[in-house]
Amino acid sequence: IVFTEGAVQKAPGTIQWNATALSAGIVSVHHWQPDLVTERFVAVTSTGDIYKGRDRQFGTAINATISSALTPNCIFSEGGAETAGRGKKLFLFTGGATNPYVLSGDGTAFTTMGSPNTDWTSTGTFPKFGVVHRNRLWAFAGQISYASDSGNHENFQTANLTEPVYPGEGGELRGAYVFKGRLLAFKDGGFAYMLNDTSTSENDWYWQKISSNFGLSAPNALAEVLDDLIAGNTQGTLTSYAASEKLGNIEAADIIQGMQFESYLRGNTSKVGVTVQHTLYYAEKKMLFSTYRSAYYTYNDMMIMIDFGRLDRLRPALWIKGYPQCLSLYKDVNQIERPMYGDKDGYLHLMDAEDRLEGTASYTGAFQTPHIDFSHMGGEFSSMEKHFDFLSVHYAPESSGDLSCDYYIDGRYIETITFPMIQYTRPKLGTMTLGTDRLAQPNTETSTRRIYGTGRTFSAYFYNSGSNQSFQVPAITVSFRPGGDKAMQV
Repeated sequence: IVFTEGAVQKAPGTIQWNATALSAGIVSVHHWQPDLVTERFVAVTSTGDIYKGRDRQFGTAINATISSALTPNCIFSEGGAETAGRGKKLFLFTGGATNPYVLSGDGTAFTTMGSPNTDWTSTGTFPKFGVVHRNRLWAFAGQISYASDSGNHENFQTANLTEPVYPGEGGELRGAYVFKGRLLAFKDGGFAYMLNDTSTSENDWYWQKISSNFGLSAPNALAEVLDDLIAGNTQGTLTSYAASEKLGNIEAADIIQGMQFESYLRGNTSKVGVTVQHTLYYAEKKMLFSTYRSAYYTYNDMMIMIDFGRLDRLRPALWIKGYPQCLSLYKDVNQIERPMYGDKDGYLHLMDAEDRLEGTASYTGAFQTPHIDFSHMGGEFSSMEKHFDFLSVHYAPESSGDLSCDYYIDGRYIETITFPMIQYTRPKLGTMTLGTDRLAQPNTETSTRRIYGTGRTFSAYFYNSGSNQSFQVPAITVSFRPGGDKAMQV
């Protein structure tokens, strides 16, 4: 579900970009624009094939089997154009499986980096990830950071920098990010560092430790959200960098714990998936996405969506649809950055589509109210027996089909009832019905059903799963009679 326009809505679907699946699951994808008129989608598979596509088709691989096994820890980094007249380049870091690869402009294939550092000789020494900062391409391997020649991002042998990051402390470097103009690096063991590059002399730059309790789960598990940096952590939740610095401990900065969502998340996901986690912020709709894995799966198959539309109350939702292995952004025709993901079956999905289909498959949208005792109306309602009479759903008619509801009294399932999600079309006195006129769509309507039962608490679980079925519910009304009293609405 999503929380937009003052209502609970079924999450939007996706457009399956390529009709023909790639050779294996997609572990990394990038929307590549080497110039103002050219755009390509570049995808990497788990079997090491690289594809470059346009017009909703990838064709054959431009590079075959650069490595026999790649993971979603692969990272693309845009660089090049170091001096006037030089073109843009797209760098691919394979999580330490190979030396970095580079695509020059709209070239026909990726090539190995022109002048890699002489330290990079094997899978144990190849850089795992990289990012451009201060006109240099920074690459990270083991516990060492490497910076390219500022005039050539492929040159790590001359006019370059090599700077150990607190050697001997913690494990290997796990990820890096440029946040508010400062380069941050993260190590296994919860350590975070900032490059102190205030000096005009690059020889005086050095790494400064800024945290000992910021454990990053994976290289792609970092996202800048509004004025904060959110990261997937090794505990399987999400950490606010700003809160971590302000409050001084990882527990206080855990946004999942702050939403009281932690126990549910731990009970429905496996920590195994966090080592290849992707985290992405969709600024247009203020949504944060993070990939997770169900228990017993060997790949990530769900996402957590957190709505940042109200900073005083972050709202999470679990999206169990598709099989997202990697997340990225692409620019639509209006130059708005929108999310996309590559799945385990070799398909690229453009997210936030109007249809309620995941590619071609339907999916379930569902939400449940808490087991409420209505004590917010007064302390006497907490223990009072209530006779429940009616349940009303206020909805915006935008879908065919029904919204099903299982309701519970004192935790016991009572029955399933249904509510229509279509516009009311029966004639009314003094009203001319326009049928399917969309001008009438935003007006909410109300559907009421009789319910039965007596108890202290009430909960309702709403859902639908038909092809292209949706719902938009701004409010729910429960009508009940306190023991021995007349009917009351809440």
